[in-house]
Amino acid sequence: METAAAASVKDRPGKTLDNVRAVFWHSYRHLFPPHSMAAQTPNGSVVISWSIMDDPQARYPYAAPVMLRFDESLVDTMWKAELPQRMRLARKHEPVLREGLRGYDPFARFPNARVVVIG
Repeated sequence: METAAAASVKDRPGKTLDNVRAVFWHSYRHLFPPHSMAAQTPNGSVVISWSIMDDPQARYPYAAPVMLRFDESLVDTMWKAELPQRMRLARKHEPVLREGLRGYDPFARFPNARVVVIG
């Protein structure tokens, strides 16, 4: 079964998330600006960023990226789960992401990726 989040991401070439990462993105999307974009890396991480070029504080056109890395056992569990359980598992890990974003500055003078490990 495919989520609405996975289906909508498929409409944007180059931004495809697999069905598991799409559930995480759908669950965490509200933590980022509405125009944020997420892309899956070849190793399964998800990189999130957004345009900030219209902001007077911006030195760069995009926010310092946030990278989500996922514990392999969590990803394996998510693949085996039905959609409702996937959604519950993703929401269960939201506090980890919130804590990982503490002190994050999208306008950082030296924009290094913020890496948060989920799982």
